[in-house]
Amino acid sequence: MIKQKWIVFYYKTSILEKKDNMNTKLVTFLYFGVHNFPFYGHRDGARWDRYTNSLVQISKTGLPIVCYIGSKNYEAVKNILEENNVSNVELKIRELEDIKHSKDMIKIKEKYPEKFKFYLEIGWAKIALMEEEMEEGLDYLYWIDCGLSHSGLYPLKYNSRRDEFNGLSRTKARYTFDGIFNTDLFPYINKWLDGKLLDIRNTLFFHDHRKLNKVLELSHGYDSLTVGGLIGGHTSKLPKFYESFEKYAQVCLRKEFLLNHEAIMSAINKDNSEDHKVYKFNTWYHEDTDMKSVTPEFLSNKISFYTFFEEIKK
Repeated sequence: MIKQKWIVFYYKTSILEKKDNMNTKLVTFLYFGVHNFPFYGHRDGARWDRYTNSLVQISKTGLPIVCYIGSKNYEAVKNILEENNVSNVELKIRELEDIKHSKDMIKIKEKYPEKFKFYLEIGWAKIALMEEEMEEGLDYLYWIDCGLSHSGLYPLKYNSRRDEFNGLSRTKARYTFDGIFNTDLFPYINKWLDGKLLDIRNTLFFHDHRKLNKVLELSHGYDSLTVGGLIGGHTSKLPKFYESFEKYAQVCLRKEFLLNHEAIMSAINKDNSEDHKVYKFNTWYHEDTDMKSVTPEFLSNKISFYTFFEEIKK
């Protein structure tokens, strides 16, 4: 870990003009215990701690949040939200296999049991559930991964409880990135997007872009690929995005080749680049990453993911 003096980054609420705080809603989900076939999701307790505590911190944005959840986890998450006095998160029970496309994807996994050992249904479900949450009067609608507030992504200067850190995943302070997830976050993002869709892209390739082009019969050149942890934007641009995703989803189902949702979105954002505002980064690491290889020299020519949250405030 790189030693540094602490500089606390906090922002007074309502620092943006009122006109920038448009009608905004967030959508997320928390599916746990789906680690076996066919979903291959996460199973360890540390992930549960991360998802639930991060969701509590994300609620500090003050926006209405719809969180889809399986019936097995409903009561546990409901109790956690109540214990933390969270009143702006609405839990909606929906089993993962009942979300659009899941049953068709499972059939393909059953046919090719060794081919798609990844939680692909979870990714596709993000877009399906976002579309369900469209409503009249919304200006901005976003998907946000409920586990997005954690120390792997942000320097400790953005966490007011950093002195409480220890090695235990259940320690709430590990997820209290209140210098990021506060009431100013989405007014800033809305203003930065200025009526477009958000496209945060990683220049380190984590999906096979050649296979992506082959399956979707495209010839795009890629210098980066979309990440799916925070997507969405102005609702005027979302119907075309949903239509495009459905078109490519049907190609994947027809060809029996299941692409990751981030790969599909990378193609869509290339198709309709005028609808998106792009921010590119090239490392998830940052100055407080606890790895010997992550030195000041390593980071000197890198753009960390978290710098997006600084860019929107410029």
